[in-house]
Amino acid sequence: MIEAVLLDLFGTLVKWAPDAEEMQRDAAAAEGLPVSIEAIARAYPAANAYMNAENARTHIDRRSAGERARFFAEYERRLLSAAGYDVEPALAERIWARVQATEKGLAPFDDAVPALRALREAGLTLGVVSNMGRELGAILDDLGLAAHLDSWMSSEEAGVAKPHAAIFTAALERAGVRADAALFVGDSYEADVLGAQDAGMRAALLLRDRGAAAPAGCTVVRTLADVLALTRSAGSAPGGA
Repeated sequence: MIEAVLLDLFGTLVKWAPDAEEMQRDAAAAEGLPVSIEAIARAYPAANAYMNAENARTHIDRRSAGERARFFAEYERRLLSAAGYDVEPALAERIWARVQATEKGLAPFDDAVPALRALREAGLTLGVVSNMGRELGAILDDLGLAAHLDSWMSSEEAGVAKPHAAIFTAALERAGVRADAALFVGDSYEADVLGAQDAGMRAALLLRDRGAAAPAGCTVVRTLADVLALTRSAGSAPGGA
């Protein structure tokens, strides 16, 4: 019986505004590289898999300024490579610097608040697990999401980042639910699905790109509106008919 739904934050509940793909396109164009939004969108899973692996090794925020700069230059290089553009590290670094300098903010996806409301009305406990730092609570409050959640757990507070099972375990303890009674939803197979499963939770991969294929055997939702039906098919909380 599913009693709680825990969710990833960035890429699942919230996104950059303007969109990350737009920022990447404009930054690359400013450096003379014509990259399409579609190519960047297809490339993000590969680049983010690299980020997740590096976070599992040593959280990016805990590295020195020089180490972080080298990481993000390599992240950008891998992103562009997956988009079909092999560039020198120096060019990747300049493009990343332009992306970072772009004025931007976080904004909820259109389906985020409606889905959270529907899940709460179904009697489910709701929480967020994020690799963001201690400012997570303030971010959720500023975005109007905190009012729809029962708890949240950041990597800074847990002491480890996803995909480590310990951050999920800490989030479950804070939410007051057992691992086998919780469903985790996130947009990263490595960090969210595999990490949650290692902690004993059920997990679903959010793939907003309907043309994208999921790893074999992975439960998929295409929109957050699909999560409620998934909890019902798995067994929901009392009163969540």
